[in-house]
Amino acid sequence: MRTKSLEILFLDKDTKDITITSKATLILSPAYYWFHKEKLDIPLSQAKKIAPSIFEGTIPEGDYSYFVEKVEDTYWFFAYKDEEILQKLSLLGIKPSQIAKVYPAQIALFGIDTPVKIGNKVAINENGTIILIPAHLANIEAKNIKEIAINPSAKPLPLKAYGSSILSEDLIYKLAILTFVAILIYALQVFLQKKDLAALQAKEVALMQKYNLPPTSLQIKSIINKLHKIQKEQLTLRENLDFILRAPLHPTEYFTKLDFAKFIIFTIKLSNPKRAESLKNYFVKKLHILQMQVKNNQLFVKCRR
Repeated sequence: MRTKSLEILFLDKDTKDITITSKATLILSPAYYWFHKEKLDIPLSQAKKIAPSIFEGTIPEGDYSYFVEKVEDTYWFFAYKDEEILQKLSLLGIKPSQIAKVYPAQIALFGIDTPVKIGNKVAINENGTIILIPAHLANIEAKNIKEIAINPSAKPLPLKAYGSSILSEDLIYKLAILTFVAILIYALQVFLQKKDLAALQAKEVALMQKYNLPPTSLQIKSIINKLHKIQKEQLTLRENLDFILRAPLHPTEYFTKLDFAKFIIFTIKLSNPKRAESLKNYFVKKLHILQMQVKNNQLFVKCRR
């Protein structure tokens, strides 16, 4: 049964005046679409892809939208012009909020078994196809469209811009509120970011004054690079000294000198001159040796820091 809150609006090219008091279901006259039905052993997704080729060469040229519905074992193909329909609704003063769903007459009236009178025309189910003829030519008894129950089982027609440009006033109002709130939040974020930036700049100035730092970022970067270089040199020196002091000395062997002012220079008192060769092999593994010799039973080593 038809939902009581929905009125039926039949849109024909001859439609002059319409009064709607609540939400309406829009039924399109066959004058607003081209219809073709054919049995095809293909999936619905494939049928939708070939819809334009179904009408190729059989309908006037233009910018058409296409809709495909499968009824039992037959595909129904529809071609229609969205702009033409929307312009007609606009001329009739139909508000976007007044239209609930859109159906072609082929779908909405397919189940009727008696002619239906619509204005000065009659809709007839002719071998499964809904056609519209002038009432004075039909010469048959017909029911008024308001007297029949319309409950289409198929999906409504996807009219372009029906859900976007033809928006209800309530939805437009809600979108306007959301847009305003978004702008307000963005403005607040910008304000807070500028406030934080000002605070950081003030801290930057205070630090520069406290530690007597140069004013330009280039100069500061140069200082940082120099400090990084010094840090790297100190770490390398620390590693080299640690490596030297961990040398595998015998209990009677010991360092007699260790200097690392410009170069690392150290001497080791050997327990036996033959021990020099073993210690040499140890130090060359890590140190950059500049000079190494044995004199007076002592191993003398000079290397880079």
